[in-house]
Formats: sequence, structure tokens, C-alpha cells
Amino acid sequence: MTRTVRHLAEQLVGIRSGTVDAGMVGSVRVSVQGNSLPINRLASVSGRADQLLIRPFDPAVVPAVVKALNEARISAYAMDKTTIRVTVPPISGEQKQEVCRHVRSLGDQAKVAVRMIRQDARKQIAARGRGSERAVQEATDAAVAEIDRLIAAKVAEIGG
Repeated sequence: MTRTVRHLAEQLVGIRSGTVDAGMVGSVRVSVQGNSLPINRLASVSGRADQLLIRPFDPAVVPAVVKALNEARISAYAMDKTTIRVTVPPISGEQKQEVCRHVRSLGDQAKVAVRMIRQDARKQIAARGRGSERAVQEATDAAVAEIDRLIAAKVAEIGG
């Protein structure tokens, strides 16, 4: 259940909230020398006003980073041989509603996954004849509460 909650938190970091955040590009993976690595392992990412500046540690990977960002539908271009700029236009009210709807849907999917884990645990307890269904329910309640907290925080951040 904790892995499900952690996965949801990782997904939410990559969702744009209308403000510039380094987590926005953190989930984008870049293909370098046959390996697929997240941007935050290849470069430093900093936010400034309505844009992100990405400075790869190795200038040779700048074209690969730009390509990966553009494939992820993130507007990026190389300013020079060592810096990449990602522009972030403000999102409209309709887009905010759509993002909030998507965030809530991710939360619902995570809750379903937690409940499926609970169901499997109950079956194992019944098959073995030992274990505590109460502990399983408490873990489920804690995971669902954490999912609700994450979703509420993200929706508040988006402003929807």
C-alpha cells in the first residue's frame, strides 16, 4: 500500500500546477548512450519567473535533453551549448479544471489499487487462518487518508 501511495505522489509531482516547478520535468527520461535516465540525474534544474533553466552536467547531452522534452510535449529549446530553457505559459481556467479532474482520477485509481491489496491480504489471512484483519483495515484506512491528503493538496495548489 505504501508503494501505491508513493507512486501516486511521484505522478502528482509531474503534473503542472500553473507555477514553475523543477518536478515538472523530473519525470521526463532522456536516452543517453543506450540508457534511459531522468533529467534530474543529468542536469541541474532551476526555476525563474515563468521558465525553467536546465543545465546538463555534460554539454554533449543538450540535444538529447531537448529532444526528450519536446517529445514529452514540453516546450524546450537550447539557449546556448550549455543551457536549455523551458517556457511555461500560464494555464487557463478550463485547463485547471481538466488537470484537477485528472488528479482526482489518479487518486481514485490509487484507492482502487489499495482496496485490491486489502482484498488480497484478507484472502491470504482466510487461507492461512492467522493474521489480523483489523491491522489490514487500519493500513488501508491510513493509505486512503494519505491519498486523500495528497489529492487535496494538489487540487489546492492548482487552484481548482
